[in-house]
Amino acid sequence: MQKTICIVGFLLIVFTIFGIDSDISNEDFISLAHSSTKIDSITFCTFEDFRFAQYDDEEGNPVFFIISSDFSKPVGYEGFTNVGISLDNTGKVLSVKILSSEDTPSFVKRVKRKWFLNQFIGYSDKKNIKMITGATKTCKAVKISIEEAVEKFILVMKFMNQKNDFNKKKKV
Repeated sequence: MQKTICIVGFLLIVFTIFGIDSDISNEDFISLAHSSTKIDSITFCTFEDFRFAQYDDEEGNPVFFIISSDFSKPVGYEGFTNVGISLDNTGKVLSVKILSSEDTPSFVKRVKRKWFLNQFIGYSDKKNIKMITGATKTCKAVKISIEEAVEKFILVMKFMNQKNDFNKKKKV
């Protein structure tokens, strides 16, 4: 148990030191969370340098919204594609949405296809994702971005649960 706490603590320190500087302000993050989740009442939260939105689903279970650029920035064919990800409290992906992209517009248009993004729903571990011919590099970058963001956020959730101590801000 103590070894796990030490490993998680070490990883959080590494993520903080080598963290990804997001280009998205907290106000824009909140706006994206509202528009992506279609939920009026969310709580903006921070833990160390990590930020996320939290809200409850219809059954009262917590759902977390993260933005991939806070955790990962792999480049596709010509640029980074930022993804909004909703997860349950076990780290299972509930939804994904392309928020913005610096990549080639015609490739991004293909990646926004519902069948491609829906492959990530239920995603809780690395799995085989079908790529889109002609947009393979963009697809791979989106996949890596989602994998890394989810993997890192799961560690944040585990650490928060162990410490039961994180900085919640007011509902926005």
